[in-house]
Amino acid sequence: MYKNKSVTEPIKNIMETSFDAVYPMDPLEKAVNMREGCLPVIAQDGKLVGIITRTDLLKAKSIGVETTPDPLFSVSVMQQVLDSAYEAVVMVDTEGRITEINEAYCKIINQRREDVINRPVEEVIDNTRLHHTCRTGEGEDNQIQRINGQEMIVHRVPLKRNQQLVGAMGLVIYRNVDEMFALTNKITHSYFTDLEGEQTKETYYLSKIIGNSPVMVELKNMIKKVSPLPSNVLITGESGSGKELCARTIHQLSQFVDGKFIAINCSAIPENLLESELFGYAEGAFTGALKNGKKGKFELAEGGTIFLDEIGDMPLAMQAKLLRVLQEKTIEPVGATYSKRINSRVIAATNQKLEEQVEKGEFREDLYYRLNVLPITLPSLKESPSDIPTLLDHYLTFFARKFQKPVPQLEDDAKDLLWHYPFPGNIRELANLCEALVGLNEDGRIKLADIPERIRKKRSYRTTCEDEGSLKSSLEQVAADAERVMIQNMLKECNGNKSLCAQKLGIQRSTLYNKLKNYPIV
Repeated sequence: MYKNKSVTEPIKNIMETSFDAVYPMDPLEKAVNMREGCLPVIAQDGKLVGIITRTDLLKAKSIGVETTPDPLFSVSVMQQVLDSAYEAVVMVDTEGRITEINEAYCKIINQRREDVINRPVEEVIDNTRLHHTCRTGEGEDNQIQRINGQEMIVHRVPLKRNQQLVGAMGLVIYRNVDEMFALTNKITHSYFTDLEGEQTKETYYLSKIIGNSPVMVELKNMIKKVSPLPSNVLITGESGSGKELCARTIHQLSQFVDGKFIAINCSAIPENLLESELFGYAEGAFTGALKNGKKGKFELAEGGTIFLDEIGDMPLAMQAKLLRVLQEKTIEPVGATYSKRINSRVIAATNQKLEEQVEKGEFREDLYYRLNVLPITLPSLKESPSDIPTLLDHYLTFFARKFQKPVPQLEDDAKDLLWHYPFPGNIRELANLCEALVGLNEDGRIKLADIPERIRKKRSYRTTCEDEGSLKSSLEQVAADAERVMIQNMLKECNGNKSLCAQKLGIQRSTLYNKLKNYPIV
């Protein structure tokens, strides 16, 4: 219906005019079976006065139980809300025992409702903090919680009756952090395409790579070239140089942007778990395996990008299995008797010299060439020192906004020190330093004394070297001046006879001619 509409189209031409609504004095029961997750609330004259969502109904539970004259009616209404809610919902009492859980949450944890009711919540749900919410009475909104290997966005809400804490409620708002980012990507992609075209989108994402030095301009041009291609990419560079940011930028500018960006650090996962993390496992694959099995990173990245960080640390046995996946575009979950086709772009990254590892037999040569189709090398800050002032300004401003503090100003001596510091840890070290400087700052000024001692020592060493260099230069100049005067006087004594002059000075005539070229002797 709305396809190919111009952004200048009047809203009235596409807006819905028929919808469900409730009045402010309607009972909560009327809102329980809302279809779209929210309902407009309108006054008698038809004017919009607010909206109500399923989450509002859930948060009103304690009020409903306290004020409704018929407790059974309240429980019935609450059960309908729980069953119809898209969000996964769990409730606990003051002792942290589960009193209610809906079907959506049961699916996430692969459990049946009757098996978890009255059990301590920390025994049922991974990394939960609901039992802490019961003790403190303090809610926690928009928290990341890892449940069954997936990072999810959750709310934790204390439940009160007559101002007394009676339990807590947990709501899963986003069931997968990557899905949330993928949704954001789709919205952003649509916005740029519809509004101003791909050039704006390209400019937007490349601007997140801070720096305008020649090597950084070359890097951005390379990213623009490789992003539209479906081929594998190998990113190399020192630790802290921004390899994941580069990979995410390539994903955003690629044909795989509508899929997820799935990152895995190959050095952070034990060798015996890496295969199941990458390729997933089937039901019953090993003791403790989830009932329905589990998807691996390659399957989660279907239609998107999988980022294999620290690929140089992957064990040789896994390298062979990865090579087969890249060649055949299929994966075989652990314990499975079948294969699955995959369609995802592979971006690998390392801070190691893979060519040397290949020569030592520590990295498969065939895998190296399979990954190194489109190579990108990230510069270190030593190669782009002119970007340091821009990076400092960016991160000082970024952390000031994050901590809700004024942007601190670098005093001249502190600025001179940081502008000339080599930052061996690259952008990561610079960003971490800015976070500490902003977080600990109290007067809006960053002084030399605020800089960590390890960095100030570098300044003392640099100053000493500069002083020694200056002294050496002065001594060399004095010697050169003395030599020039000596040659000038001897030439006068020999009436300009260069052969005789060289003989008396005890040097070759060719040496004298070379020195006369260097000294302005008149």
